[in-house]
Amino acid sequence: MKRWTMLLTLALCLLGILVLTGCGGQRDRKADGKPSRTVSVLFAYSSDSWQRNGIALKETLEKNGFTADLRFAQTAEEQTEQFRDAVEQKPLAIIVGAIDGDPLKPLMAEAAKQNIPVIAYDRLIMGSPHVSYFVGFDSKEIGRIQGRAVEKALRLKETPGSDNIEIFAGDSRDHNSHLFYEGAMEILQPYLDSGRLHVPSDETAFMKAATPDWNAQNAKARMGRILQLSYANDRQLDAVLSPNDALAEGIREALDLHYQGKWPFITGLDADPEGVRAVAADRQVMTIDKPPALPVKECLRLIRDIEKGKTESATIHQNNGARDVPAFLCKPAVIDKNNLESVHWAQ
Repeated sequence: MKRWTMLLTLALCLLGILVLTGCGGQRDRKADGKPSRTVSVLFAYSSDSWQRNGIALKETLEKNGFTADLRFAQTAEEQTEQFRDAVEQKPLAIIVGAIDGDPLKPLMAEAAKQNIPVIAYDRLIMGSPHVSYFVGFDSKEIGRIQGRAVEKALRLKETPGSDNIEIFAGDSRDHNSHLFYEGAMEILQPYLDSGRLHVPSDETAFMKAATPDWNAQNAKARMGRILQLSYANDRQLDAVLSPNDALAEGIREALDLHYQGKWPFITGLDADPEGVRAVAADRQVMTIDKPPALPVKECLRLIRDIEKGKTESATIHQNNGARDVPAFLCKPAVIDKNNLESVHWAQ
């Protein structure tokens, strides 16, 4: 009898362990000793903006009792390995600012199998049904803002004539690059069609304008080539559509080396310190600030709801080619000479 009693007790203990570990759900998930409140944050390491956002997100999560495993990657391969490791760690959620979403898709499918939500941050990952949420800004509207800045600077509505512009876009693998370009061209294309704007290089198509890896040196090299081929005879360059501050910096460096005419109007994005200083020095007409506090706040709210087992509803959805992803979009702020003094890092 003692033997049967011992076996029965052992069986009941095992059953209790299975119940406790199997029914706890996502909130009780642990891996390698990590608490269930760990959130993996995987960001690109390509600009000051990404670093500011990553640090702000980590600090906010930790201030609210979560553990933030923040990692930056310089290449898509490095980020893929970070994502694979994150899935193995079984965090509460993964927040990813993707360098290239394509290699992440199989790992996102694995995350879905393990009920790990994936929040795409600032860059919507295309073609995957396993993007749980998107938090960022309206990228097409950002492109429109840049297009309107060119329209205003050149007074395209008010004055006749023909001004010269060169067009730059971001990395073709980044969905935002396409949206920035599309938004800007909504504003500028009518002026190109009418002849009010002219592109001497003839490089207006997205793939011609795209800048691999969002790399400033790639933008500098292309701008230098365009200036030498299309502006050799003292032709005036009136404006450059740059999708962000990093590329604008490379464009300015090329202009310093190869251009002698009146300085063109150059757009930007991210309110990087160099971009803000360029606005102050009249070497860039504007930049756009995407305050980290806004998307960070949205992410925190989502993480809290995920921990509680809630499914967050959204009034806005963005289609990524595989599903309509619930989207939480924040409002950017334009920075130019009119409001520059209100920007604390401009001093």
